[in-house]
This record gives sequence, structure tokens and C-alpha cells, in this order.
Amino acid sequence: MSTAASGRPPAARRTNPVAEEEMGAFALCGIRSQPMCGCGRRRSRVAIVLALTAACAVGDPGATTSRVTDSAGVSIVTSTGSVWGEGRAHVDSTPVLRIGAEPSGPYQFSFISSALLLEGGGVAVVELSANEIRLFDAEGRHVRSVGRRGRGPGEFQVISGLFRRSDDSLVAYDQIERRLTVWPLAGGEPRVVRSQPVPRVRGSFSAFGTLGDGRLVLYNPGSGFRPDLAPGLQWDTTDVVVLDPADGTGRTIARLPSRQQWILPGGDTRVLAPAHMAVMAATSDGFYWATSDRYEVRFFDPDGDLRRILRRPVEARRVEPGMIETWITANLDEARRNEGEAAVPRYRRLYEEGAFGDRVPLFDRAFVDSDGRLWIASSRWPEPEAAPRRWSVFAPSGAWLGDLDAPARLRIVDSRDDLVLGIWQAEGDAPYVQVHRLRHP
Repeated sequence: MSTAASGRPPAARRTNPVAEEEMGAFALCGIRSQPMCGCGRRRSRVAIVLALTAACAVGDPGATTSRVTDSAGVSIVTSTGSVWGEGRAHVDSTPVLRIGAEPSGPYQFSFISSALLLEGGGVAVVELSANEIRLFDAEGRHVRSVGRRGRGPGEFQVISGLFRRSDDSLVAYDQIERRLTVWPLAGGEPRVVRSQPVPRVRGSFSAFGTLGDGRLVLYNPGSGFRPDLAPGLQWDTTDVVVLDPADGTGRTIARLPSRQQWILPGGDTRVLAPAHMAVMAATSDGFYWATSDRYEVRFFDPDGDLRRILRRPVEARRVEPGMIETWITANLDEARRNEGEAAVPRYRRLYEEGAFGDRVPLFDRAFVDSDGRLWIASSRWPEPEAAPRRWSVFAPSGAWLGDLDAPARLRIVDSRDDLVLGIWQAEGDAPYVQVHRLRHP
């Protein structure tokens, strides 16, 4: 969908001197860059260039695949070729570990929302239907389960995220109860911390990662009713909040574009497809944020200051009429399965009266693995709820390492060293947790 005609929230006063035409939707959210002295910028640029040069030498000695420029303390990394080389990275189709073959007990899954690869090869799985976290060793044997549905200590209403706090503990965030729970991997009682109100911040927040000091990073997925926005195509925005696990205090560090919506007079929304959105992921020294309308990934430090921009010369595909028909048909089939044939005419009217964009989203989701690599999945729109196939992987320096395709029906959720963790599910079947081997130069 083109963003040129979209109405966006009023711009906050910008202190980042990066040109507005390069900022896109971010220009309207008060993005900041932290000024640096000339000597600091020089050291920063040299360090990044050296890191990129070393990385490029792994894939193709002598090849220049990334260019680094600097704009008032913001490093811009533009990748025109991959470090690994085209077609040289892949995920083995046969898993080295598969969990979920048993007909009952902790080895059977219903709805897996997330999972993590642990140090030593173990796996932590969030079974959302039971609101519990199941821990398995490197051989796939069940070690124990923690948590359950409820409101007491160690219980959850909705686990909206599971993250490594360190190699010896996990932290889970409950979006409904607005509290975090820290679980020692070695066993013992959990520590529960309720989040405190953040000034001038409202809404239901979801966690998308942890920083190196243990703080959680949260955002507001948004609301379908926005009487505060003008009618028409709009970019919604969200506060980005860091939450201290010591006492539950939080503070807002940024305000960023989150998703596009078509607003009707009065605040209701119309179906919008495809709707561009933000993808985000946290790492030890900051977080990544990108909107799916342009191939530009922004990296912010723990204070919310813009530090780096990752770019590739990739354009979004045009939406063809057949794509819209495919999307409508797939959603009507889902309505038919869930609510019966009688519900189909109502949904058909809803979809046919909707607004449709002209560009396919570039991104679907993102995560940072244990080695600090950023993984970004390409959108498969108009296929609904399809597991992403194509993933782009970036080094911590910002260099594009390469693209790889996931095995069919495997939703990749984490990676560590040369292992990839994913959720595999055939239509109408229960999900499985699988570990695959990652192959790259």
C-alpha cells in the first residue's frame, strides 16, 4: 500500500537531522538521534566498517556488500549483496529433534505461541491453551512445566511473551495481569513483579524482548476503535516502554509508527488489506523497528535514540487483482469453518466494502537470536496465517548476511549457533516443536 496518501499523526519536534524524505512514517513520531562528538563518530564509523569488512571476507573475500555512511551519529548500512552469497544458506528439511509425537501429556501441544532455544540445546515452549511453559532437554525429554491458568503467583491469564533474561532464568509477561514472572531454570519459586502505571501511557501493552540489563521492552498493538484519528488512511503510533524487573517501574523511551488503519467518521475502522504494520525485535543493546512499507530497519539504543539504519534496495510488490480475490476467498473459507455457511454473506459484504492497498507488505515478523543476529521474515500476503518461508538474516553490525528459505509449514521462532527452532504444523493437525540444522558459509 502506498503511504504517500496516508494521513499521519501530527509530527513531534524532530531533533534528528536525517532528511525527512528518508524518514518515511518515522518522521512523524519525533525520532531522535543522540548527537556525538566528531571523534566519537569517527571511532564509531571505523569500528563498524572494520566489522563489516571482516564479515564480508567470510562470504566472498574482496567483495564489498555493504556501505556505511554517517549522518550526525546515525550509521546508515546499505547492503547490496549478501555476505553468505546467493543460495548458499539453507535450513535442513529434516529436523534433528522433534517434540510432540505423543498422544497426550506434556509432549502434546495445542496452541504454541512462542518457544526458545536454551543454552545446552534445551527448549522452552509456551503452550498458550494451558498458559504454561514446558521445558525440555536437548534430547527432547520433558524436564518440567511451570505456570498455569490463573491469577495467583506463577499463574497467567495470557502469556504474551517469553524471553531469556540470562542463561539461568526466563521471564514471561502477562498482558492481562500486566506483570512479569522470572523463572530460575534450575528450579525454585518464581519472582512476580507487577508493572507500575507509566505517566501518560494507556492501553494494553505486549512485550517483544529484553535488553541486556534485564528490562523488558513493550509496545501497544493498538485498538480497532480510534475516535481520536481523522477519517481515512492513517498510521497509528505506539509508545515504546521499558519495564524494570526489579520494581515494575517503566518509562517511555520512544513513540513509533505501529500499523495502518482505515478510520471511519466516529472512530470505527474499515477492513484494510493489505495493512502495513511494524515489526520489532529487542537485543542486548537496544531494539529494531521497521514498517513494512519500505525496506528500512531502524535500530534504537536503550534510551530510544536512533543509532543505525539498515537498508536494502528492495521494492514492495504491487497488489494484483487476483491477490485480493485470493485473500477474500481464504478469509471466507475460514469464516465458513469457524461459524458455518450462514456467516459467509456477512463477511463477504464486510470484505468487499473494505479498502485495499496497492503494495504488498515487505515484512511479516522479526526476532533476534542468541548470537545477536536479526531475522526478518518476508510477508506471504495474501495467504492468511501462512508460516513465512523467506527469511533475511543480518549481522549485529547491520550487514545483510543472506536470505534463506524455511522448510514448508515451519514457523521459525529462534536460532542459536547452527540450530534453528521452529513450530511445524500441517492443516488440521497438532503442532510440533522442531530443531533443524542451519547451513551457511
